[in-house]
This record gives sequence, C-alpha cells and structure tokens, in this order.
Amino acid sequence: MSKKEQQYVNIGRTRKAHGITGEIKISILDQYLEDFLKTERIFIEFKGMYIPYFIKNLRGKGEMILELEEVSTRDAAQALQHRDVFLREQDVLSENEREFEVPDESLQYEKLVGYTILDKSLGEIGPIDEVLEMPQQEMAFMKYKGKDVLIPLNDSLISEVDDLQRIVYMELPEGLLDVWNN
Repeated sequence: MSKKEQQYVNIGRTRKAHGITGEIKISILDQYLEDFLKTERIFIEFKGMYIPYFIKNLRGKGEMILELEEVSTRDAAQALQHRDVFLREQDVLSENEREFEVPDESLQYEKLVGYTILDKSLGEIGPIDEVLEMPQQEMAFMKYKGKDVLIPLNDSLISEVDDLQRIVYMELPEGLLDVWNN
C-alpha cells in the first residue's frame, strides 16, 4: 500500500455541477457523513494527486449541494464532476469524538428532476435537468430550444404533477421563455 493510500480516506463522490455559480452536488458515504460535516476542507484526486478544496457552504440532505472556495463558475464545477472525494486520515473522527448530525434542509421541488414540463399553451418544454434554490424561489434549470433556461417552480404556475408519467403540467406566463431566446 502506498503512502498516499494510507493518508487519505475515500468518503464519497462529486456528482453534477449545480446551477451557474460553481456549486456541485456531492454524495457522502453514511459512515463518513459526520466527518464531512465537521471538516473545513476536502481533497479531490487529479492524476494521482490529492488537491485540497476549502468548503465555503453546504446545504441539502442525501445528495448535498457544495460550494467550494475558488470555484465560482459552472465550468469550474463541471471540471470537478464525478470524482472521488477524500479526507486526510487524521481528519476522520475517532469513535469517542462522534456525535452525528444530519442537515435538515431540502428543496421542495427537487423530486421533479427528470420530469418533463408541459405548458398549457406551448406544449412540451423539455425535461428538468436540475432544481436550483434561488433567493426568491426554486427554479427548474433545463434546455429549451438549445438554450439554458430557468423556469420558476411554485404552486401558482404548476397545474398538476403526474408522478406516474413524470410530467409537470404548468401554465407559464406569456413571454417567459422568450426572455431566454433573444
């Protein structure tokens, strides 16, 4: 076993970039969740080297959304997608240090990822790639006519959600999608 393998512990994996400000989804193995929640930095492996990243913000539960210092664009976050995440061995808590905490934030509409939006007037808009948390409300991030668009998700615009067919029936304000296609 090499020295690097002895010094670092694989605690999870990054997933997809989230939003446009450099956030990324991350899944952490249950046994290392508390270690992850109490650390200030993680390591991501690139070509056999462990690169440190300091945690700026974290939210969600299950698949959490991570904001790292020095990662502020979607492109930068995409470079970190689908990579193993590590802690240094000395950063893993001993049994007597464990208290276990679970974050309790979650997005109301997150379950709609993968569902197709069907507008009353325009017909099929397309599948939801991500649900983003914005200061005002949650937004569906998706492609429409080849462009990235954000569609507000709230009860006043959603007529019905068909979980069996995975369709979100909406009545979007006239001209909402024109804003993205200029």
